[in-house]
Amino acid sequence: MVTKMVKLSKKIIEMFNNEYCDKNKPLIWVATTDNEGNPHLAPICFSKVINKNKILISINFAKKTLENIENGSKVAVASAIYYDGYLVKGSASVIKEGKYFDEVKSMVKERFGEKIKPQAAILVDVEEVYSLKPKPGKKKIKL
Repeated sequence: MVTKMVKLSKKIIEMFNNEYCDKNKPLIWVATTDNEGNPHLAPICFSKVINKNKILISINFAKKTLENIENGSKVAVASAIYYDGYLVKGSASVIKEGKYFDEVKSMVKERFGEKIKPQAAILVDVEEVYSLKPKPGKKKIKL
């Protein structure tokens, strides 16, 4: 099955970009499931939209999230500020070396020095985007 990737708009990109864990920006929430279908939700602080259909996320403490993705879980990633936000669904890969892992290590080091060391990066391939605004009707965004 070929997965169609979508392109994120500028507004959505701004919502998901938080390279240096700015406290004034919303947390990113990553949802996965384990092999039995049990849901898991983790707050994430460091994220960066790499291009218009990929989001790079630093995994510093979310061990279960990593495990679920390594076992094939799809992901749902959400970010919201009161009454406005977005939900992204897609596939993710775990990266523990190379340029993307080096990038998340640099992001975390910029904010926390050597106090926190990322376990891995995840790279989310965006497949679907939904509005989280409270309103009736369909919320899937066609980009």
